[in-house]
Amino acid sequence: MALGALVRSRNLTLPPVDYHSWRQVETADYARNYYEEGYRLFYPTVSRRGHTPGYIESELSLYAFAAAVGYGLFGFHEAIPRLLTIATSTATGYVLFLIGRRLWGSRAGLLAVLVFTFLSPFGLYFGQAIMGDMLVLLFVSLAIYAGLRWAEGGPGYWFGLAAILATLGALSKLPALYVGVPLASLVFQRDGWRALFRLRNWLAALGALAVVTAWYLHAFELGQQTGLSLGILSNNDRIGDLGLLRDPSFYQALFYNFSWRLLTATGVALWLLGMALPRQRRSEHAIYLWVGSVFLYFLIAARGVIRQDYYTLSLLPSAALFAGKALDFLYARVVAWARADSIERRLGALALLVGWGLALPWGAVQAGHSANEMFQPVDPKYGAWMAGQWAQAVVPVGEGLVAVGGAPPEGLYYSHRHGLYLSDLDLALAQEAELRKEGWRYLVIFNPYWGLAHPTRVLATHTRWRLIGGGDWFLAYDISQGPSGTPQDVFSQPPQWGEQVTLLGYDLIPGRPVNSKLYPILYWRAEGEFNGRYVGFVHVWDSRGAFCGQDDHPPLNGLWSTDQWKPGAVVADPFEIDVSGCAGDAHLELRVGMYLAATGERLPLSSQPSVDQLYRFTVRLLDVS
Repeated sequence: MALGALVRSRNLTLPPVDYHSWRQVETADYARNYYEEGYRLFYPTVSRRGHTPGYIESELSLYAFAAAVGYGLFGFHEAIPRLLTIATSTATGYVLFLIGRRLWGSRAGLLAVLVFTFLSPFGLYFGQAIMGDMLVLLFVSLAIYAGLRWAEGGPGYWFGLAAILATLGALSKLPALYVGVPLASLVFQRDGWRALFRLRNWLAALGALAVVTAWYLHAFELGQQTGLSLGILSNNDRIGDLGLLRDPSFYQALFYNFSWRLLTATGVALWLLGMALPRQRRSEHAIYLWVGSVFLYFLIAARGVIRQDYYTLSLLPSAALFAGKALDFLYARVVAWARADSIERRLGALALLVGWGLALPWGAVQAGHSANEMFQPVDPKYGAWMAGQWAQAVVPVGEGLVAVGGAPPEGLYYSHRHGLYLSDLDLALAQEAELRKEGWRYLVIFNPYWGLAHPTRVLATHTRWRLIGGGDWFLAYDISQGPSGTPQDVFSQPPQWGEQVTLLGYDLIPGRPVNSKLYPILYWRAEGEFNGRYVGFVHVWDSRGAFCGQDDHPPLNGLWSTDQWKPGAVVADPFEIDVSGCAGDAHLELRVGMYLAATGERLPLSSQPSVDQLYRFTVRLLDVS
């Protein structure tokens, strides 16, 4: 388990820009808001709040609250919720060992932990993600263990503990109500049909349901106040689509998730073998019902399972237990056959040993490969995080932000600003007057070049509002101002290339690098028609005369190509330049030019002729350290 925790520490300090970043950001947002706005457990808030208090209809995020407490003790570090997930994942593995040991012996328990820890891509990845799902699995597994202890003659406090843990699981994730099915079977195991007439059973069941119902009604009311919801009770389109159960693609998706994400093909084979083996103890029926109740949840929430593959994570603990049972059976069979007098039995032992000796490492490799795909930062999300760092440097603390396009609400979290989330630019353009009236000033389009914001809409914003920043992954505007043809830094003798384009000047917002990236905006003015598509470029040289960065791209990354320019048009063109090689230099020389995209031939600098056709100017950076 210690090795498993070490493996899961891979992305410990990474912001939530990897697989399922949206869900991770939601959870991280709760945690940071708890930390910054007061530890009000029953009032979770999000940054995508507009002018509302930000309350959201959600689960009771005990996980996010615990992370916020960690922030309070140690300061804000995104490693804290990841460490919390690693701890809950490790604890879940230990509980599975306890369950497996109780049902089939210590070896089976250890082998179940092996499957849970190393043969599950989801176990590897979600065992460190900023999500509360592992805490839910811990609550559910502990509830099953407590129920087993009580059903097999344990004292009454195990019964109460099982009820409390099941309640905590359902509060943390409503579908965890499925744990009630195996727990009910354990009650019948101990009490028989008298269970129906025992007051304690009804008090536990109805008490748990009352607490869970009270929370989700409260959460629903919070969502009604603000219009913010995760779609648990309101606008829930993930359940009830029985027609999907007739669609073969649903079962294909399940099989893919089971064999590639949840358990790997080796793990699935072991899980099914474990379920097929004869029962060794009466209490095993609870584990079968655990599997069955989770599958019932999959059928009820079929659309959600298709959309969000991590829903299948709820199957992992019970499947790992049966896989551990299967491995224990195979080990015992190999040992018994190896000691037999029959040559056939010995050959059978050898075949099993070789077969599973190959299958298990192959499954571990498959799990590692599948998990590695999820561990990788997703480029658009990492780009949105970079944009968020720029926004933190530019948008004043306490000022709202309108986030549009392909990364919100992640963009608001990355920007560490509260704001308004609009799904597309049409809404922003249509609501311009209202946005200004409500006091919104800063608008950021995240991932404008990835097809998530239509090019014509981007150009509409570009010619309507003042550009204040941009790069490979964002465009930022001050919507309180119209477009300006006058840069902040105007050249006294603007350079001109041919009879086609003049460089009027530039903006540099902020006046320093952000995460080693410099974000100048060049102001081109078209003087004539362009015959072809040209690429603008900026090369950066430090004070020692060493080259240390560049950015080449068609204007507005191709959304406003030079062959579309009309004479007199002023084009604000944002650049993003990695200047990490400049070693903190306070003065940088920028060399600017244009070349024909098809041939690389540079447009001649006519106003101030030079051999390389480049215009040179120096910028002084602020706060360089």
